[in-house]
Amino acid sequence: MQSVLQKKARKAIDALPDEKLKGVIDFIDYLKSKENIPNELTVETFKKTDAGKQVVKCKDAEDLFNKLGI
Repeated sequence: MQSVLQKKARKAIDALPDEKLKGVIDFIDYLKSKENIPNELTVETFKKTDAGKQVVKCKDAEDLFNKLGI
């Protein structure tokens, strides 16, 4: 069963000329490529920073650069 949104999208896509349809397909492919699942290291990093662990706090950009040694 199609949702209302799926029906609306199909109707809009069916009305597009081929030259514009290619742009829609390219955009859909782009969106699919952005559906990356974070790897294990990223998930662990998020858990630590969400808990306030291993976070370096800086008062401003200059402080940040100093702590980074830049």
